Amino acid sequence: MVRKESGFTLLEMMIVLTVFMVCLAAALIPLRSIADNVNDRQFFQQVERDLFEAQAYAIAKKVNIVVHFFEDERNDYHIYTLEQPRKMIAKRKIPNRFIHDERSIGSFTFLRTGTTNRFGSIYFTSEEKSTRLVFQIGRGRFYFVEE
Repeated sequence: MVRKESGFTLLEMMIVLTVFMVCLAAALIPLRSIADNVNDRQFFQQVERDLFEAQAYAIAKKVNIVVHFFEDERNDYHIYTLEQPRKMIAKRKIPNRFIHDERSIGSFTFLRTGTTNRFGSIYFTSEEKSTRLVFQIGRGRFYFVEE
């Protein structure tokens, strides 16, 4: 009986496919954390843009702007004018992986001059890390700190 030497056996194919699947699975495992990091970065950039917009609006229109984070334990933030009728500047969802931290200041106001009426931190805490949004006293400046 003459054997054909040109093909692969079923066992060889199964071994190759198993190795391929293990390599593919190993590559996809960190993909979830990479996607979460990208989404977090995009969220914090959006918060920063919204706060800059609110501060600029307060200075340009000479009105006070109120900013609320995690109001009534909801995962959102909203920015609106203090004048009547209230004008909504921004209302956005906070990703569900961030939980409300009792140490956070709940709300603050951008005054007509662009400064804030309060200083302190807003904490965005998840299972992996905690990020603080820090408001400095007197100037209306803010920045993010990853802990």
